[in-house]
Amino acid sequence: MKKALSVFLLLAAALFLASCEGKGKLVIKEPPNADVYINGKHVGKTPLEIELKEGKYTIEVATSPFDMERKKDVWVYFDHTTELVFHPKPKGILVIDSKPQGAVVMEGRNPIGKTPFKDKIDVGEHHIVLKLGAVGASRIVNIEYGKTTKLFVNLEKAVVHFDAQPEDAVLYIDGKKIGNFPQNLELDEGIHRVVVEKDSYRDSFILKVKKGDEFTVKYVLKDVQLPPIQAYGPITFTPDNKYLVTMGKAGIYFWDIKKFKPQISLYDPKDVRNFDKFINYGISEDGHYVAGIKPIRRMAYALPDELKGKKVDKILVWDMKTTFPVLSKLYPMEAVIVAISKDKTKLYYITKDGKIKIADLKTGNIKAEKELGHIPSFGRYISGRIYIGTQDGYLVVFDTVSDTTVKSEKIHAGAIKDIEPTKDKKEIITASLDGTIKVFTADLTPVREIKIGKPVYCASLSPSKDKLAYGTSEKRIVVQNYQDEKQLYTIENLKFIPISVLFANEEVLITASSIKEPEIDIFRNGHLMKKWIQTIK
Repeated sequence: MKKALSVFLLLAAALFLASCEGKGKLVIKEPPNADVYINGKHVGKTPLEIELKEGKYTIEVATSPFDMERKKDVWVYFDHTTELVFHPKPKGILVIDSKPQGAVVMEGRNPIGKTPFKDKIDVGEHHIVLKLGAVGASRIVNIEYGKTTKLFVNLEKAVVHFDAQPEDAVLYIDGKKIGNFPQNLELDEGIHRVVVEKDSYRDSFILKVKKGDEFTVKYVLKDVQLPPIQAYGPITFTPDNKYLVTMGKAGIYFWDIKKFKPQISLYDPKDVRNFDKFINYGISEDGHYVAGIKPIRRMAYALPDELKGKKVDKILVWDMKTTFPVLSKLYPMEAVIVAISKDKTKLYYITKDGKIKIADLKTGNIKAEKELGHIPSFGRYISGRIYIGTQDGYLVVFDTVSDTTVKSEKIHAGAIKDIEPTKDKKEIITASLDGTIKVFTADLTPVREIKIGKPVYCASLSPSKDKLAYGTSEKRIVVQNYQDEKQLYTIENLKFIPISVLFANEEVLITASSIKEPEIDIFRNGHLMKKWIQTIK
């Protein structure tokens, strides 16, 4: 009997000790009357004091179904009291799935689960990353209070949502016609050629994607203009016909008209605020140098004492190999035309009061001065000569080799507003306010006269000499057959009186405004050109 009692007491003691072994206390007082969950199981409301076996726990406290805080990896130690304070935050539900499943879900760099995934997370924007082997994808999700946000990620292909304005454009991927927009496509990892087409407007784009990508690609058909830098004329092409040259808000610009972006910008490094704009420029015959005229009006405070109170021009010359000025000089004059000699040693300034000033290109020092005998209205350097149109209708030809006037003839009854060479430089075209356009050989032998009957501000022949384009005071461009003068099309309601018109080719025509209304427009067969603009989000 005694032996049996001893065994019973021993077992009871062992059970008592086992029941006390390895336990600690968890105390949660704040916030009051909140539900407490331990490893997902509801254990009561705050304030709460509970005994737990020594170990690691996930503790969650909620004041409502979508106001909660979760603490992971909370250690409760034997014979120790762990007291926690919670501050529940607004939550929403995030549901994530992937193809294939089993991808690790991370918020930033912190793993929070695997797909398929569902949990409550803080309201607001989150950077979610999914990883499956070597494939990774990231997404930005916005969680709203009490709402469910769903996310699906294809980790085997890229998902691309194609959109366009207008939607009746046609989409091609890698030469295959897909159809009209919008389109949602799964693409293999790699490089794809995208073509967007509507009527005659067609552009191709390269799209590079990788597994797990998902984005929206949008195409918008926009008018092709050059307004970002307030571009204006007169305009011309570089001697190699590679670039269209304009002036703009901050300098002289060389445009790749295939991309409609300025490739080279020439500016005055000493005028960082761009107070004064250039009014004209000249390009050497081989394209090596560019000279620009900048009237100094608003920067009078920066002038040296000997120039204060006078009308002053700044002349800059850039070396196109470096696009940096090799000359920057102030002159007490008002130049309207600048040119560079055939041998690139001299500069010529034709001033408002009818003088031709000849300067050394390296130093800028004036070496000689000659009288033009007329008030200039327009000028153009062509093959070693400066062709100067005047207000009283004279065309003066000044040779830069001999520095002499080789021709001076009255060819119009009114001011000459434009002088343009043909592409082969064999003829020149003049446009006058007397309402006529005239074509001459380089030595001023008359070739043709075209009577318009209205003031003409610009004129140009197409490269083949089959088409003649001219602009009038009615803010209008007319394109006609050069031989029989039959009208081909007109461009009406321009925003400006065109002071320059040039053919880029037989179909593309470029018009330019004056500095007062800066705008360059590009037309194809009389229609304002449009270009598909791609944006990726």
